[in-house]
Amino acid sequence: MSDKNEGMSLSKSRKLQRQAEIQKQKRNAALTKVVLVVIILAIVAIIGWVIYSNIQKKANEVIANEDYSSALNNDGTIKNFNALDAVNLCDYSAIKVAKADVEFTDEDVDAEIQEMLENDQHLDTETTAAAADGDKVSIDYVGTMDGVAFEGGTANDSTITIGSGSLIDTFEQQIIGHVVGDNFDVNVTFPDYYPQNADFQGKPAVFNVTLKGIYTTPEFTDEYVAEHLSENASTVEEYKQYLKDTHYKDNLAHEVQDYIAENCTAKSYPKDYIKSLKANYKYNDQMYFQYMNSMYSSTSGTIMYADFADYIAKNYDGMTEEEYDLSLEDKVKESAEYYMFIQAIAQKEGITADMNDVRAQILEAGDTEENINSYISNYGEPYLVQSALATKVVEKLSASAIVE
Repeated sequence: MSDKNEGMSLSKSRKLQRQAEIQKQKRNAALTKVVLVVIILAIVAIIGWVIYSNIQKKANEVIANEDYSSALNNDGTIKNFNALDAVNLCDYSAIKVAKADVEFTDEDVDAEIQEMLENDQHLDTETTAAAADGDKVSIDYVGTMDGVAFEGGTANDSTITIGSGSLIDTFEQQIIGHVVGDNFDVNVTFPDYYPQNADFQGKPAVFNVTLKGIYTTPEFTDEYVAEHLSENASTVEEYKQYLKDTHYKDNLAHEVQDYIAENCTAKSYPKDYIKSLKANYKYNDQMYFQYMNSMYSSTSGTIMYADFADYIAKNYDGMTEEEYDLSLEDKVKESAEYYMFIQAIAQKEGITADMNDVRAQILEAGDTEENINSYISNYGEPYLVQSALATKVVEKLSASAIVE
């Protein structure tokens, strides 16, 4: 009897143990499924994030573009954009401007004329005048140390201004008093700190110098005006008045532009126009990067920047190209806003522009038809018309401005 009960208990025990193992396997299987689901969801999330990140990166990437007119209509307005709905215009009916901010004084006139004359200097190889402090002269020289010519110490037709401090020690001052054709020695001592060549530091040198000529500044006379400035005036007084008038007009225009930019506000921005401006901005940077590398290579045989990313890092506080692209939005908004305001004012006032206005403004500025064709090729007609429209708007606002 007891043997039978023991057998039944053992059988039952094994059965219960088996059931427990089955339940454990089920729990393990269920847990495995949960873990797999979690892993799969995590993988899906990671893949989704990577895809999203790539999409965002692609969306923020700026592709350089040289088409300055792509987001503009032929009349110079921004495509698919109602400016009056997107901006809050300021009161521009009678902009007040301080007279001191626009007036071009007699001192300003004299300074501009003097700068113009100095830029028009010519080399006089026959003058009998002695070189004086402040003169710009042309010289040949050969430098020696202990009677031996040294590398970098020889130059022909070198132009220097006496007193500028561009040459070492008292080199320039020793030219004073000499006349064209003189050959003489200049004795100098290299400075104690001379990073261009440490071997020269503190050493004496002799430069054998030939004075080739002295640059002379023309006199500002009626004859000079008639010969060089006849498009604007025929006498000295007429040209001075021309300078006063044109600078007054330009200064007033700048004050009006600043007023519009500072007092009108934008409510929204035309996305395609912003995108176009960013592409143009990056294109300009790329062109400058290539120009600097080309120029540097032609003079030193090496390049200035390893690549465009290196150019960005060195010119934009260590930015990556991705960070640079993101920063362009803020960089172009000021320009975008100005032309948004211009378009809104033009729309409100019924001001329009076309290529006839472009040509008239460019020719009035002294350019030629050849220049116009070049501008069209580089920028496109809509871009030029937008600029002409802005000029017409500013001129209208300038006419009603109050200068006091």
